[in-house]
Amino acid sequence: MGKTVVIIATLDTRGDEVEYLKDILEESGHTALTVDAGVLGDPPFPGDYPRERVAEAGGRPLAELVEAAEKGADRSEAIRVMVEGVRSIVRVLHSTGKLDGVICLGGTTATALGTAAMKELPIGMPKLLVTTFIDSAAIGDEDITVMQTPIDLVGTNKVVEKTLSNAAGAVIGMLARELDMAGARPLVGLTALGVTTPAVQKIISRLEAGGRDGVVFHAKTTVLDRLVEAGMIDGIIDITTFEYVPMTLYPPEYIARLVGSPEERRERLRGAAEMGLPQVLAPGGLDMHVFPGTGIEAVPEEFRERAWTMHGPYIVLARTSAEELEKVGARIAEAMNAARGAIKMVIPLRGFSDASREGAPLFDPRADRAFIDAVKEALEDKGRVVEVDCHINDDAFAERMVSEFNAVFRGGR
Repeated sequence: MGKTVVIIATLDTRGDEVEYLKDILEESGHTALTVDAGVLGDPPFPGDYPRERVAEAGGRPLAELVEAAEKGADRSEAIRVMVEGVRSIVRVLHSTGKLDGVICLGGTTATALGTAAMKELPIGMPKLLVTTFIDSAAIGDEDITVMQTPIDLVGTNKVVEKTLSNAAGAVIGMLARELDMAGARPLVGLTALGVTTPAVQKIISRLEAGGRDGVVFHAKTTVLDRLVEAGMIDGIIDITTFEYVPMTLYPPEYIARLVGSPEERRERLRGAAEMGLPQVLAPGGLDMHVFPGTGIEAVPEEFRERAWTMHGPYIVLARTSAEELEKVGARIAEAMNAARGAIKMVIPLRGFSDASREGAPLFDPRADRAFIDAVKEALEDKGRVVEVDCHINDDAFAERMVSEFNAVFRGGR
């Protein structure tokens, strides 16, 4: 059964190439819809979504953009409008069931257009960016497939045609493979850092033995948030809540650098709380600040008097203070209070990471206790906190985390 593929391009510069690609897709039994994001030149054909409609969807008449460009205006405003227009059209096509995959082709402008649109689509949907400038493909954490073209996509010749044929074949192959989700095991999202990986591995093995699958997110939860919103996650074991450290304590200039996202993120897993997903939390990684560098002199000056250690050759870990952990604890308790589903926090009393075991450089039970007391004080339901006399990476802790998760999971959403 044929599927619908959306092709995004500037038809004034890539019209022949788009037509060639469209023909291949349609010869294979699929429908190809073209979205024209060009502004200045005359396209060889209008496209299914012509540039006038794209500009309108982006909030400006095309005539205004053309007039401004002819007067020598900066291209950034026109690009912004067309990006927003493409994004809006793709969003509507997907919501109405008229989009099964997307291809974007071109240079830097097309890359900006394509990645913006593709980020509107759910994880797992076929997305292919065919670009002449792979260095500008800022795909972030998205599941976007990027194909580097060996030459510029100007005109059709046997090299361009082979490149476009490969691109079409890639998307056709993606569309042909449908995963039967019937009977799939429940999927549990887990958070990890290297300093909590042993715990995560032990928890996954226990989940699998109990008929569930675990999917791990390292250091940040942007993709986990999206999977939750898409309905693909059935529960969360948030063993590594490290993100709360930068999100609670850092000024804006630190956030993009250390949370790993260009935008300033101050919230995490809100969708899980609002949807009532079963959640079990732990304070993994809250005992540290994480900075890139090769020694304490590489970290911001205000952290240089802290206890510290190296995590590999290029990462510095500096200890969080009791005062900082009080703020983090209150913030986590606030999030737990707002959760609509069953939620618990399991706290290991002998260290929150490999770097804070007894005898390790970040060992500081006083600071850990400040966190525990802050969480308990701010929680409306004190019974949501469980203290375990072991280290976070001990077998006993993994056993207790899974036991508590089984209890909240049985309660459903």
